[in-house]
Amino acid sequence: MDLETHLIYWLIEFVIFVCLQSIAINGIFESFKKGNVLYEIAPGFFERNKNKFWSKPLFSCIMCMSSVYGGITFWGTVLFFIGFDYREIFVFVFDVFILVYVNLFFYKKL
Repeated sequence: MDLETHLIYWLIEFVIFVCLQSIAINGIFESFKKGNVLYEIAPGFFERNKNKFWSKPLFSCIMCMSSVYGGITFWGTVLFFIGFDYREIFVFVFDVFILVYVNLFFYKKL
């Protein structure tokens, strides 16, 4: 297999991976909304803290959640299947910034 074909396959895999990450993050975001599963665990806590700065990447901002949950899904998957390589840090940075847009896109479309 030549280099161009290998890069195209890698890019297709990356796009599919980013879409799956975004769907998972959107699901987590929806489950933290009022009346849903994770919200019902501690509704008082979520109501008190929903507008605080630290809560945005954890449960209250779909774009901000890219950093925390994108990191969890990226590193969990990459380290399990591939192992660590210093070049993955560069890919991770791009992954998080791409997820910001893709999360918002899926959130508005779904």
